[in-house]
This record gives sequence, structure tokens and C-alpha cells, in this order.
Amino acid sequence: MSKLGKQIKKNWQLIFIMLVALFSRSVLLGKIPCGVHADEAYAGYEAYSLLKYGTDSWGYRAPVYLTTWGSGMSVFESLFMMPFIKFGGLKLVMIRLPQMIMGIVTVLVVYLLYSRMTDHKKGLWAAMMIAVCPWHIMMSRWGLDANMAPAFILLAMYFAVLGLSNEKYLIVSSLFWGISLYCYVLMWLFVPFFLLFSLCYCIKYHKIRISKYTISAVVLLFLLAVPLLLFVAVNIGALPELRTAFISIPRLVQFRGEELGEGHIFTNIKNLLRLYIKQDDYNFMSVIPAFGLYYLYSMPFILIGAYDLVKTVWRNRKQKQFGYEVFLLVWIIIYIVIGVMRSVSAHRANCMSMAILFLLIRGSYYIGHIFRSVWVRRGISVLYLASFCLFMRYYFTDYPDMIKQMQLAGADEALEYAVVLKEQNSSDVIHVTARLRHPQVLFYLEYPTDLYMETVEWKNYPSGWLEAERFDFFCWDTEAGYYDGIYVINSDEMDDYEKAGYHVTQFDACAIAFREE
Repeated sequence: MSKLGKQIKKNWQLIFIMLVALFSRSVLLGKIPCGVHADEAYAGYEAYSLLKYGTDSWGYRAPVYLTTWGSGMSVFESLFMMPFIKFGGLKLVMIRLPQMIMGIVTVLVVYLLYSRMTDHKKGLWAAMMIAVCPWHIMMSRWGLDANMAPAFILLAMYFAVLGLSNEKYLIVSSLFWGISLYCYVLMWLFVPFFLLFSLCYCIKYHKIRISKYTISAVVLLFLLAVPLLLFVAVNIGALPELRTAFISIPRLVQFRGEELGEGHIFTNIKNLLRLYIKQDDYNFMSVIPAFGLYYLYSMPFILIGAYDLVKTVWRNRKQKQFGYEVFLLVWIIIYIVIGVMRSVSAHRANCMSMAILFLLIRGSYYIGHIFRSVWVRRGISVLYLASFCLFMRYYFTDYPDMIKQMQLAGADEALEYAVVLKEQNSSDVIHVTARLRHPQVLFYLEYPTDLYMETVEWKNYPSGWLEAERFDFFCWDTEAGYYDGIYVINSDEMDDYEKAGYHVTQFDACAIAFREE
């Protein structure tokens, strides 16, 4: 047998798991989920604008944070999309490829991390559980800024663990910690508190010493954080806005930093409990209610994992032993505090969901340990693999119909047809009464950024969630009017427009209604 054949035979389980991860996160990526989410469209369009025009849609060169809706969006997702858009154009599959890649990478990193901290078998178990997890599969298939954060947090943690044995890896870890800050705003709270605890804990147990590598790691992380520190200073009014050819630090229309102190503690606690007990946040892009975040039967395993985690941390403390388990506990505690301060949803709580998934991994493996039977563990693995098969069947068959109205499937074809009608009939305006938001129109039509910036008018400026009233020849009507011209409508509005004398052409969940002037 060849050397390659021996390696395949030795690692066939890991190879199988990675193939499962690849299949579940890549097949029909450009079609499911159907349509483009408004936030996803905005991230893609900003990447396109930066690539083609050198600025984002607000005119900033090399922004450290995107202005987007007025209250902003993290920039890294868009930066990651740029080479794919350069290669394949502003297409749905291209803006989703970065998240798909990092989703698959995460499965491998989880295996490496667990294998390093425990052993090969537990590493395989952890990789299998995340590979078949509904929440992680769905997260890996659409391009939202928050979805990128868990992957870089795990990469940072893996290299940090390596760094405890070889300090050179601490610099790599610091790089990934720094990148995570540009993935999602909640990282600005999680990273400093988590790292402060981790540093103190590792110093206490003599796992880290002051050296040129640790100093370099700290300096690198600080330098990566400086632009964001300046961004906060600008948006609290301490510094003026900065625009240069090399970097821009924008002042947002509305800075949402005050939301962390909203005071809706009981509501936030309720939302947090609903998310992880019911495993649902009523957003079909993140959760399918019939399956939940981790499959609905997983709560006992999660609770067992939590019990085993706390027990292990307590035992290590009593015995004054270093243990990796304390980092997971602190991770969860920090995110619980954040969840109490800030209303959460499945995508906002992605890093928390990853920590809960680790409890599930721990608890499901622990059951086999309790019964001291490999067959119990095999039975649990069969249960999750069977659930995965059912989930994938539903995801590729029923799920597109489930979300097509929400996602306005067919909007790309509808908009192209509307533009053709306008050119043929010399219409002055295209009315949009459908639930389409302006970034979706910008995305689908690859709209020139300069023309958009010159013509956009807002309904609700200033606001943290700006809605376009018009740009160029597109107009968002507050109320559906029955006037001559072209209308982009929802398919459930078709009967009303047909009765009003319009010619109506349907494009899945969208339609174009037209009546000659």
C-alpha cells in the first residue's frame, strides 16, 4: 500500500467528516438560501464598490468600519468577498464562498483544537458534532458579518494553545484575535475581557512568560485594535472624522454603542433563554424550527456537558491544577453578560452558540464515558447522523419554499425585467412596493456607486436603520398606488394589480406590474 493510501486508511474518519462538512456547506450554495438577505446584499455591494470604485457606498476609502444602514457593519466580511467578486463577479455564490470556506475550516480547527487539548478520539467526536450541526451549517451558507466571527475566534484559540508550548504561535494567535475584532462589533467586548482573564490565568500557572514573542503578540494586537479605538473616539465625539487615501475612520449617522445599556434586562434574558431552550429566534435564515440550533433533543446533553464542565473546573481549582475547561466557562459567562446587556438573536449570538455547541460535544461524549460502553457513543453518533440526513433532505427540498417569500426569490429577474420595460417605454421611475430594500436592488443590478451616492434620498435620515426613499429612477412608495408606470411588487399583490388593469408578470415571490401611461 502506498504512503498516501496508508494515510487515508489511518485518517478515514476525519476525511469522512470533512467530506460531510464540504457537502453540507457547499452544494447549491448560490441557490439555497434563495434570494439575498438585505444585510448580505449590503456586505456584497460594499465589497463590489470598494473593488470597482475604490470607495464604499458612502464614499470612504479603506474604511475601518462600514456605514451601510447608517449604524454600520463590520468590514472584514466585505474585504474577504473582494477577491471572489474580482474572480467571479457580484454573484450570490461569490459572496457566500468566504463564509462557506471558513465554515469548513472551523470543522477542521475544532478537530485540531480538541485533539491538542484532549486526544484524537475526542477530536473526531467534536468535529463530527459540528459538521452535522444545523446552526453551523446554516451559518456557513450566507454572508453576514457576524457569521465570520466564530471561525477566527477558534483559530485564535487554537494557536494560543499551541503558543503555550511554542511561544512563536502566540503571534499568529494575536493576528487572528485582531482580525476577529473586524468581524463583528460584539468582539470588542468579548476579546479584551476573555484575553485579560486568559493572560492572568496562564501567568498564575506559569504557562506564559514575558519574552520577545509575548511582547510582540501584545503589540501586534494593540496595533490591530488602534483603528477601531480611533473609530470609537470619532463616534463618541472625541475626535473628528478621518478621511485619507489610505484609511478612513467614518462618523456613523447613528452610533449604537448606547444600546448596550438599554436596560431591557428581563427582555434580554427572556430572548436568551428562548434562543437556547426553544432553539429558535424566529429567523428562518438562522434556524429551522423543526430542527432547532442543535436538534431539539440535544438539551439533556448540553446540560450534562455544563455539569461536567463546572465539576471539572471546580476540581482543578481545588487541586490547584491548570485546565483548559475554565476558558470555556469564562467564554460562556462573558457572553451571558453580553446577552443580558444586549438583545440577542441567533446571528448576534454566534460565538455564544459555538460555546453551547462545545457543551453539547462534552455532554454527548460524557454519556459514553458514564456507561463505559463504546456502543452508547456509537448509538449517539448514529442518532445525530440520521438527524443530519433528515435535516439535509428538508433543507434541499422544503426549505427553499419555506423562505422564498421572506427572501423574495426571483427579485433579480424581476428587477432586470423592470429595467428593460423602463428603457422600452421611456418611463421616469420604477416603483418598489415589494419588501425589497435598497441594498438588494444595488446588489442585483450592480448599480454604479457614484450614481447611487449622487441620487440617494432617505425617508428617515438621521437614523440607525436608514430606508431609501429613492435613488436614480427607483422609488420606494410608502403606499401602493395605482398609477401608470412600472411596479416591483410581491407575488401576493398580483391580484390587486391585475384588477386595477395592470399587466403582471410573475418571477417566483416577486412580480412586475406595468400599465402604459
